[in-house]
Amino acid sequence: MIVLSNRALGPRAELMVSNSALQDMLHAVARVAEARATARWELELVRWLDARAEAGGALDVSDIAWTPEHFEAQREFVVTAIVQARDTSIHASALTRWSRMIEVHPRHAIICGRRWHWSGGQASVTTE
Repeated sequence: MIVLSNRALGPRAELMVSNSALQDMLHAVARVAEARATARWELELVRWLDARAEAGGALDVSDIAWTPEHFEAQREFVVTAIVQARDTSIHASALTRWSRMIEVHPRHAIICGRRWHWSGGQASVTTE
């Protein structure tokens, strides 16, 4: 089982899903986001979601490379993609819970200087 979480909110904001469910969820969200992506951050998010789907492992809302100056628009973009992916997914319940974790993610939890990072096919976020 894999944990989706929002550490900024504590243990009450955790969801356990199978690795295959997480993979399906992330790929579905990436496909929806890809169709709407125009900004560099949005395009990088799509790539990162696909890479994270293949890498597996726990995923926290803070793992996304949010930027403080565009956080509200970025959060709206991600939540909209999740909601649209949910409409055709067998994992609709899990996607609903994940979108709620993102909707309530506090702005003060954004870490400045975070960047997308891909190494050997693995996706992560680094602080520079």
